[in-house]
Amino acid sequence: MDTTIELDLREVFSALVRKLWLIVLCAVLAGAAALVYTASFVTPLYQASISIYVNNSNAEGKGGISSSDLATSQKLVDTYINILKSDTVLDKVADAVDGEVTAKEIRKMIESEAMGNTEVFQVQIANADPKLAAEIANAIATVAPTEIAKIVDGSSARIVDYAKVPEEPYTPSFIKNTVLGACVGILVVVLVIVLQVLLDVRIKSEADLRKISDAPVLGVIPDYDLDYKSGGYTSHSSSDDTNGKGA
Repeated sequence: MDTTIELDLREVFSALVRKLWLIVLCAVLAGAAALVYTASFVTPLYQASISIYVNNSNAEGKGGISSSDLATSQKLVDTYINILKSDTVLDKVADAVDGEVTAKEIRKMIESEAMGNTEVFQVQIANADPKLAAEIANAIATVAPTEIAKIVDGSSARIVDYAKVPEEPYTPSFIKNTVLGACVGILVVVLVIVLQVLLDVRIKSEADLRKISDAPVLGVIPDYDLDYKSGGYTSHSSSDDTNGKGA
């Protein structure tokens, strides 16, 4: 006796096709729910950024900057980024914005990264208030170069771009969240349909009967299409009459 459960891909595909309307409906509902949730409960964040050029001041007065000077400046980028996030710098940044936020809060808002393989790095501040985000970023631009020069001997930083008040939030993405919600809805309903197919233990054909028993099939009951006509039933034979159900 074969007691193993086999996954018939054709049966699963057929079930998915039959329930295609349900899959589409769940995708639409889940996407709409994600959109409503994002619009109602997710706080938009605005991002203001400044860019800083790392200058190796030892190269000044040499009549130019060599490739080794640039390489030194690039290596200093990571050092400068860590200095920016120190309490020494952020405490003064917090004072510069009239104490509206603390150094700890500013540290959570900061994202810093080098711009390619250059000696320029970018500092980004994310906040629900676009004006405050720009104010904090520009406060960093004002405080950071002086503090960096005090800490790192023989080098300095120069501001390339100051922050502007952002007009559009950079997060959340309504399109991205809606698509993710729709994908989750599709995944859930597909898993449910597949499980229904796997857990369906009904005997629907002679082949299903052979899977659970080695006993010979003694006979089959033909299928009939029954129509209710004039107070009675009339049976109609069809070309499928030979395809019966296992008894």
